[in-house]
Amino acid sequence: MNRKTLADKIPAAHLRHGIKTGLASLLSYEASRALGLPYGFWAVISTVIVMQVYVADSVKMCLYRFFGTAMGAAIGIFAIWAFPPGDLWNDAAIVLTLGFCGFMTRYSPRYRMAAITVSVVFVGSFGTPTDERILYALWRVLEITVGVGTAFLVSVLVFPERLEKHLNERLCSQKSQAADLCRELTASFVHGEISPPFEAMQELSSQIRKNRESLSGITHHELLFARRDRGDTLESMIAGLERTCGHLAVMAHALEKEALLKERFHMEKELLDLADGCASALEQMRDTTGPVDRQNLHDALTACDARLLELRKEGATFRFDLDMLAGFYEFYSALKALAQDLMHINADPVEMADSPEGQVV
Repeated sequence: MNRKTLADKIPAAHLRHGIKTGLASLLSYEASRALGLPYGFWAVISTVIVMQVYVADSVKMCLYRFFGTAMGAAIGIFAIWAFPPGDLWNDAAIVLTLGFCGFMTRYSPRYRMAAITVSVVFVGSFGTPTDERILYALWRVLEITVGVGTAFLVSVLVFPERLEKHLNERLCSQKSQAADLCRELTASFVHGEISPPFEAMQELSSQIRKNRESLSGITHHELLFARRDRGDTLESMIAGLERTCGHLAVMAHALEKEALLKERFHMEKELLDLADGCASALEQMRDTTGPVDRQNLHDALTACDARLLELRKEGATFRFDLDMLAGFYEFYSALKALAQDLMHINADPVEMADSPEGQVV
């Protein structure tokens, strides 16, 4: 029992990350010794800095560290060559080079690392001959290259932790949350006494907004190690979840009218069936990449439209004021739009010809 609890508290990905960081640090240290680098500790420091849990993040940090260092070394060498010795010239060089790097961060964050390298290369070599200062800068670049290269190889080749896998697991979790929210929002709408899950809605929205950032890391830094079509699949999944979240947000907005929660609309069963159909479709999407069961959604949509048309013919909606009627249609239209969106996933256009989408009720 205790062993299981301890295992749950230590994620496997982070345990592997710790092992990989230690291994990469050792390899970079031994590589710097084998090459006879005078400041080999910089290689180890670089390794620790760029090693991240996921491959995409490690590649991003490797590029940031390497190119930032190379640019900083180039700027530092230029300053050593261009400015003669002397306190006044050194002060001028510090202001101009670091000021330039600070300004250029507007265009690339790598100039922040360049500024650090300029400080180490230029300021750290005060008082030594020009040739030795330039050699110090070149050693610096080589040491960083060893550290970054070691971290890159270990990250990619040893227990590679794909950000793609993590994002896919997060998307599956978000589909489950969306399914639960769909049922809970509709239950609140139908029964009234149930408190609407506004906090859960905000939490889901916050999580979904982070998906694009993860996808960007995959497409820009992990694409060499993953299938290109996989990125397209993740893009489609994220876009679908964003639309789903938008529909749920509209439903939640409608429930902010407290008076709406105290009314009976005489189509409770149909609404609950439609919400359950939407939730079931989301759960199917979580568990498989195949088509969802569109027949249940089609039947639930048809039943809702038919019941609403029947109520309108009976004049049941005349008792509502304009604000109440608008709130009802806001909720129902969002739920219906969600169902229609889910029906279109992997759907045959011919099969969808008889869909109730677009019917005016």
